Amino acid sequence: MSVKDYPAALRRIVAQEPSRLIEQEINLPTISKYLDQRREYAQLVEQEILINERKQLTERQNHIISSIRKYGYWQGNINHIFDYQAANNLISRCDSYYNFLQQDLSQYDYHQSNTVTLSPTHISQDSQNWIVYQSGLNEKLLQIAHQYIGLPVGYHGAEIRLSRANPYGLDVSGPKTPHQDCEEGQKYPLLKAVLYLSDVTEDNGPFTIIQNNQSKPFTGLKGTLILADTSQQLHHGMPLKSGERIVLFWTFSSRRPRYPHRCITWPHSNITVRKMTKNMSVVQQQAARWREYFAFLLCPVRYYPFPGHNFFLGDRNIMV
Repeated sequence: MSVKDYPAALRRIVAQEPSRLIEQEINLPTISKYLDQRREYAQLVEQEILINERKQLTERQNHIISSIRKYGYWQGNINHIFDYQAANNLISRCDSYYNFLQQDLSQYDYHQSNTVTLSPTHISQDSQNWIVYQSGLNEKLLQIAHQYIGLPVGYHGAEIRLSRANPYGLDVSGPKTPHQDCEEGQKYPLLKAVLYLSDVTEDNGPFTIIQNNQSKPFTGLKGTLILADTSQQLHHGMPLKSGERIVLFWTFSSRRPRYPHRCITWPHSNITVRKMTKNMSVVQQQAARWREYFAFLLCPVRYYPFPGHNFFLGDRNIMV
């Protein structure tokens, strides 16, 4: 099969086969190499934009990007990226969810669940709650993600989780097993932001990465912000030994994830995302609305551009 036959053949695969078989096809050496080449071309096309953007970055942003590239993570405070008022408004709104989440968690006994997640519906149904979703589109945060990923950023949304310790020693509170996030297939960067909404000690289930077979738990006070590449390194939440932990997650990848069929679950409809981002900048709306093109992205050979084809750059000029 020649390269020119890939689009039609892979579209048929996506339309007819379950995810397992799609993944097998994407992993075929010939197709995998082809996708790698197209991503490399896309990164070359993006270089001029990245260079121009780099001139506008603050010293703090450059330090954060360098830290993630060197160590795989950065740990600081939300005020290092967000201005004071925006950070205060976000944390105040998240604090208002605590009783709601605690009441939700109390409905389960310790053998059923030790973690609850704020539902996307709860976030989207009241415009006062949109700040949780919108804050992940902070322009300084998007610039950091863009510089690190090296391609236009796709925003995967926000998630708030409340976890409690289990007095019976059972661990049924979520992804406690070390794992790597799978959207980019552990091959390309994916950035996760972790914001502590409560003080987190080693007993409260800190976010942890594993490097060189050694665990690095991130402890910190309320307002601690961690940025880490969770595609290329193992990570997990440590089991809680005591107390509770409430955390906000934001996730970012390229708009052409290596395995788009792994991104099918999406908490908000396209209409809801448009509504929540209506008054935001073009850059923010593009990062949020990348999934409007999701069905088309499921054809793997259309992830990345090649000479003479401008689809990849076309979605940079979506609008709104």
